[in-house]
Parts: sequence; C-alpha cells; structure tokens
Amino acid sequence: MKKQARHRPTRHFEEVKREIVECDLANCPHCGEELKPRPTWHMHKTVQTLQGPIFVAGKTKECVNADCKHSGEHYYANRVLTISLPSSTYGLDVLAYIGWQHEKEHKQFIEIQRELNKRKVEVNERNVGKLYRQFLALLGATSEQSQKKLAETVEKHGGVIFGLDGLQPEGSGSLLYVLYEVLSGTAVGALQGCSVLTNFQHKILS
Repeated sequence: MKKQARHRPTRHFEEVKREIVECDLANCPHCGEELKPRPTWHMHKTVQTLQGPIFVAGKTKECVNADCKHSGEHYYANRVLTISLPSSTYGLDVLAYIGWQHEKEHKQFIEIQRELNKRKVEVNERNVGKLYRQFLALLGATSEQSQKKLAETVEKHGGVIFGLDGLQPEGSGSLLYVLYEVLSGTAVGALQGCSVLTNFQHKILS
C-alpha cells in the first residue's frame, strides 16, 4: 500500500474577527513623496490567538514618483509581525504563553496543550514544542537569516528603519517587545522585560 503524504488539517472557525493592517509609512523614505495605497493584500491568513481566531491581512503602499530611483517599490504592513510570525498561524501571544508556562511555571508541553485547548486554541503537543522553539529563536534575535536580510536592505535602500512594539499576552507574566525592520518586513527579535532598547542594541551590534 502506498503511503499517503502528510498534510495539515483544514481548520474552520465559525466566528473570526478581521484585522486589516495598513502600511505605517506615509512617505517614500527615498524621495519623500506621499506613498500611494495599493488595493491588494501582500499577505492574509487566519491566526489563532488567546482571544480567539483573527483574520489578518496586510496592505501595501508604493512610490509612484517617476523621478524616484525607487519608483514602484512596495512597502509592507509590518505591524502584522506583532500579531504572528510570517510562517506561523499562531499568535505571538500564544508563543509567549507557551514560553512562560514552560520556563517559569515548569509545565510540560502536554499540560500546556490541554490548557490551550480549553481556551479553544487548536494545537497538539508536537506543535506546542515547535512553537516553543520558534519563541526561543525569536528571543535569540538577529539570526543568520535576518542578518542577511538586514544587510541586503542596507545595500538596497542605504539603511534600515526599525519598529518596536509591545504586547502583554495574558498568562505570560511580562511584556513582550518585538523589534522588526520596516523596509524588508523582517522580524529581528523579541525580548521580555524592561531593559528592551539597551538589550536590543547590544544584540544588534554584537
């Protein structure tokens, strides 16, 4: 008998909130002209959060100044990175909750899975472990891949623009700050606690 390929189960949520995220940039960082909103989404997905599922979509803007060397360049809605990581359909609040419960409350993944299931977050024990590793990687900050993207952004745009946003996931015990690069849409890293800017600066420069 031929073994069938594994695939992700299709999830259907009865009630889903919608959050359309706009690009934060108002003007082209190169020529200073006002950016024009584009009608299409550069990403969209349904994200499971501790507060319930959310349909998230990001809208882009572009420079339409014909005299600008970067005319036609698309700029993204990078605040979606404070909701979930690009390759994940789980919210950052879920990742932070898993990290806190495992490290501070010393709970096993199976225990965390059961608690998340009670909160109507559909996840199995294996994915809890995967999300925990994603959380650790995000806390590690400036991976080789993100460093490469930052270097490419500097070469393309002549510099980088950082954004910093914070959230306090229920049951995670502390604020989670997410640092992202605006022009490339790269999640650089995250920190829990108060000494955020100093620690991020140390991580980026080291």
